[in-house]
Amino acid sequence: MPRPMRDRLLTAAQHLEDAGHPESAADVRAVAAPGGWTMLRAKDTAEKSSGTNLPLTIDRDLRDQLKAKADEFGVTLGSVVADGFRKVVAGEWLPPKLARSSTANKVVLNVRVDDALRKQVDAIKDRLTQEAGYRVTQSSIAIAWMAEDLGVDVPTVDTEPSE
Repeated sequence: MPRPMRDRLLTAAQHLEDAGHPESAADVRAVAAPGGWTMLRAKDTAEKSSGTNLPLTIDRDLRDQLKAKADEFGVTLGSVVADGFRKVVAGEWLPPKLARSSTANKVVLNVRVDDALRKQVDAIKDRLTQEAGYRVTQSSIAIAWMAEDLGVDVPTVDTEPSE
């Protein structure tokens, strides 16, 4: 049985280290880390400059964490949101219900998302809300997907019925 890819990548990183290529070894370890695969995506400058602004009201700390992770992985927040929207439209992902946080430390994070993609999400958000049992919006999808995709913790609400 073959070993998991992460193990094989870490072994390759060790071989690179042993062969005198510490920078290459560090790159391989970074890709093998949880969420590291996102670094393999090309920085999508087209999505950064096209589309319309989607203002997201979130906690300052969350905004700072998301921006830092996007920089670390070399992606734009707009391209990450677009990936999440595509997953939702394809029926592959539904955002969890996000817990409300205090309003004391709120800021607006602006991301640009393709208009056609936003319209596709708008066309299904009422059905998604009905299926999920809580309100699903472009904002809730964007925030939850960025957090999940970039590996940032956000408080969610348990929507499973209790026994």
